[in-house]
This record gives sequence, C-alpha cells and structure tokens, in this order.
Amino acid sequence: MFKKGDRIRVIDDNQKGQILKIQADTIIVLNEFGFEEEFSPSELILDESFQVEKVEISPDDISTKKQKKLALSEVKEIDLHIGQLVDSFANMSNYEMLQIQMRKVEEEILLARTEGRSKLIFIHGHGSGKLKEEMMKLLTRFSGLEIYDASFRKYKLGATEVKVR
Repeated sequence: MFKKGDRIRVIDDNQKGQILKIQADTIIVLNEFGFEEEFSPSELILDESFQVEKVEISPDDISTKKQKKLALSEVKEIDLHIGQLVDSFANMSNYEMLQIQMRKVEEEILLARTEGRSKLIFIHGHGSGKLKEEMMKLLTRFSGLEIYDASFRKYKLGATEVKVR
C-alpha cells in the first residue's frame, strides 16, 4: 500500500509528512517540521496535496539559523496543571489557581509570537472542563490563532493545540 517517498497525512492528527522507511509494521515519516516519527500503516493515509522540499536532513547540512528555526517550529508543550506552575497550592482558592493558569496561557501566546514559534500544546487534563472553557475564552480574544483539540492518540481529550500565525 505505502512506499518510500509517499506523501501522507496522519488520520487523527493535523500532521503531514513523507515516508522515509518502511520496517515491518512501522512506517518512519519525516514530518513537516523536519522530525522523524514512527506510525503504524493504519494511522496514515496518502495525501498528494503538498510537497515536501527535503526528505533527509542531516545536522551537518543545517546552518545555525536553520537549526534555530527548526527548534522554534517544534511543538512546545505547556502543562497547565497547577502543580507544574507553582511550588505549593495548598492554600489557594480555585479562582486563584485558575488565574495563575490563565496568566501562563497568555504569557506563552505572547512568547510564541515574540520567538516566532508556530505551535503550542496546552495540556489541561480532563477534569471538570472549567480550565479548558476559560482557556478557550481567553484564546478567542487573540487574533491570528488556530485552535484545535490536540492529538487524541497522544493526549486523549486533555490538551488543546494552538497554531500561531
């Protein structure tokens, strides 16, 4: 079905790439950000609608400027669980914790724009949904963002992907 060089899209994720290798039931894909990832054939479909400019990237071929650009095009994960943001939250109200989490979201969006970063994943967990609800309200106030549920395969329903334009 698949062969080396095919352009593919990941079914449950917003990723595209080109097949580098096929090993038994594993397909090695060079994604659109220049990183290799492994998938099973059932996770992929052919997608001829885009062009991959370079299939193989070696560190010796990349200038420092390109390395920085690749680093910034990497997905940055931000864990919004309160225990990841503060040393102790024992005496905080739910409102105080939510305000800290919302400040973190806003700071990361502004930082991504300053750095030229293109994609963020905010990990909010499943919980009651209040954090995700408030985060969505905040994100819709920013222009130039595309907001999606992050990869179900990786995060289930506990994360939101934000593309910064």
